[in-house]
Amino acid sequence: MPILEKLPYLRVLRGWEAFIGKQMVCSKKGFPQLKSLLFRGLPNLQEWTMETGAMLSLGRLEITDCNKLETVPDGLKFVSTLQELEIRWMRRAFKHSLEGGGEDFYEVQQVPSITFLN
Repeated sequence: MPILEKLPYLRVLRGWEAFIGKQMVCSKKGFPQLKSLLFRGLPNLQEWTMETGAMLSLGRLEITDCNKLETVPDGLKFVSTLQELEIRWMRRAFKHSLEGGGEDFYEVQQVPSITFLN
């Protein structure tokens, strides 16, 4: 991630089992032009940190089959450009925390389209 987030013209990032660590950090000013991000099949990912000012152009985020991930990153609430969030094949607790009234709903309440598929 430290290398990818510095690519100034990266607009789409899709990865199947593309990250093997337990913790991922997206730094401030990282991924400046990223519009679409898909995380799929990251079996070890437990914690994702997004610093304020990261991914400020993100319009679509899909998180699929990352069953150890506890929640979306705190910094996601500052990404005002995010229009679509799709959650697929995730733990039930992850899904419930993001639904209206869930403990992490405040992180995604600004997103117009949130889809849960299992």
